[in-house]
Amino acid sequence: MADNELVKTLQGHTDGVLSLAFSPCGKFLATGGEDNAIKLWSIPDGIEIQTIPAHEGDVRALAFDPDGDVFASAAWDKNVKIWRTADCSTLASASKHAGPVNCLAFSPDGKFLYSGSDDGTIKVFSSPKCWLENTLEPGIGDIKALAVAAGMLAAGGVELQFLELPSGKLLKDNDSYVYGVKALAFSPDGKTLAVGTGMEKRLEIWNAEKLEEAGSVKDSDWVNCVAFTPDGKRIVTGGSAVKVWDPVSGACLKTYEGHADEIHAVDVSPDGKYIASASNDKTVKIWAL
Repeated sequence: MADNELVKTLQGHTDGVLSLAFSPCGKFLATGGEDNAIKLWSIPDGIEIQTIPAHEGDVRALAFDPDGDVFASAAWDKNVKIWRTADCSTLASASKHAGPVNCLAFSPDGKFLYSGSDDGTIKVFSSPKCWLENTLEPGIGDIKALAVAAGMLAAGGVELQFLELPSGKLLKDNDSYVYGVKALAFSPDGKTLAVGTGMEKRLEIWNAEKLEEAGSVKDSDWVNCVAFTPDGKRIVTGGSAVKVWDPVSGACLKTYEGHADEIHAVDVSPDGKYIASASNDKTVKIWAL
């Protein structure tokens, strides 16, 4: 790794950083951690704009809606909250889960927010009111990862499931995991799903149209988190390092090293210029892609 590929290290969280998300305009980065706080940063200068004492537990997931006017957070305290991006004020809050909430995903049109929990359910909320519209029960125990494309929801835990939306009907399931699914991300066109298997150290590529696995890469590192580049041509993962993959050939194209502990979340800026990574070392790093 060339030294100039590290653009900025963001310091401010007082405990491990578990989640992050770029705003659709690319000007902001939201981060959440074990300090129960959400921080909003300006990008790429990395200036902290605001700190929100957001939850009474780890902030495990963050997601911006497609137009960027609001963002959502989910936490160990079982709550889902929606915030106004402009001033970080609380727009709505819902306490409908019976267990910690691990993952969030907005629908492509921004009208719905999906949350997955250790209670084994996926809640469907309207946005930005955060009214409960539906509860899906995939029957796979803890829901650790979610990803949404047009007409389809991917859910991960001990199994990977593809569910039809809005019905929740099971389209495909795969239970060939030892430790389960840790992370999910659809490509921008919704045709490909990247699956991170955490301790199984494998990145899977699924054809979402045919509902079949198109390939997989066995890594030497945990695959805790996954994200596509905006053009859909690369996949970014995080474990002990940040890695960039070619989903067609399975080749690792680049490795970014610098975190002192495990990486829990990665995202790519909408212009494709930057990768953000969140780590248990209490920092967030911005890398030049």
